[in-house]
Amino acid sequence: MDLVSPLLALCSMIATPQGDQPARLLSFDRLEARLDDPDLRILDVRPRDSYDAGHIPGALWVDASAVEATASVPGALEDPKAWGDWAAGLGLGPDTAVYVYDANRQKDAARFWWLLSYLGVEEVGLIDGGFPLWQSEGRPVSTDEPEVDPRPFPVRLRPDRYASRSDVLDAIESGSAQVVDARSEAEHLGEEARSTRGGRVPTACHLEWATLVDEQGRFLPEEAIRPRLEAIGLEPGRPVITHCQGGGRASVDAFVLQRLGFPSRNYYLGWSDWGNAGETPVESGAAPRRP
Repeated sequence: MDLVSPLLALCSMIATPQGDQPARLLSFDRLEARLDDPDLRILDVRPRDSYDAGHIPGALWVDASAVEATASVPGALEDPKAWGDWAAGLGLGPDTAVYVYDANRQKDAARFWWLLSYLGVEEVGLIDGGFPLWQSEGRPVSTDEPEVDPRPFPVRLRPDRYASRSDVLDAIESGSAQVVDARSEAEHLGEEARSTRGGRVPTACHLEWATLVDEQGRFLPEEAIRPRLEAIGLEPGRPVITHCQGGGRASVDAFVLQRLGFPSRNYYLGWSDWGNAGETPVESGAAPRRP
C-alpha cells in the first residue's frame, strides 16, 4: 500500500472529546443498499488469502497483524505520528463513513472500530455479521481489489476512548469509572495466566466478550444484554474502562457498552501491561462481594 509523506503527521493533534459518539452498527441489508456509495469505505480485516478468495464488493484489505504490532510498541498509542501514514493509506475524506468486518465474531473488526474512533474518524462502525454469514446468504462477493488513493488524514487522538494504566489505577482508587474485564472466566479468576501474574484488576466486573456476539458475528439484542449488566453491577450511564489481554476482546465490550449508553474507554494494553507490572494490585479466585 502506498503511503504519503511523513510530513502529514505535522497535521496531527490531540483532540478534545467530541461527546459520546455512538458505536454504529450496519445491517447486511443496509450495507448492500450502500455498496455503490462513494462515501462508504468498507474494511476487511481477515487474513489476506481469505480476502483474495472473495470479499464484500469494494472492501479494502487491511493488514491486521501489522496494525496490532504497531499498537503494541511502547508509546505508540499516545503518539499521533505513529498512525498518520497508515491512516492516509485508507484514503478517508471528511465525509467518509467507515465500516469494518471480519470472520472472527467481531473480535478483529471491533479492534479496528476502536482504533479508528480513537484516531478521530467521525463515522466508524461495524457490520452486524461476519463474512461467512454474508456469503452463505448469497449476497454479492467480489475478488476485485479497489484502487484507493492515499490522502492525508489529520490524526486527532481522543482521550475519551483510551485508558492508560494510571487511568485504571485512578478508577480503582476514586471510583471514577467501572472496570470491565472482557477475558475468559479462567483468566479473570487467575486460573489461566497469559502474563507474569494471573488474576484480575481489583473491583473489575466480568463480561466475557464472546457472550455478546453469536457464532455468526451478530450482536445480541439489547434486551438480552441489559439484565446481565445489571447482574454484574454496572450502573447505567456511568463511565467504564474495558480491558482484556491486548485490546481486541475489550474492543467488543467497549462497542456494546458504548451503544448502550456507557461512555467507554479501552485499556488497550490490558493484562499484557497490568499483569507484567510488579507494582499493580491483583486479585484472584472468586470475586468478593461488593457493597
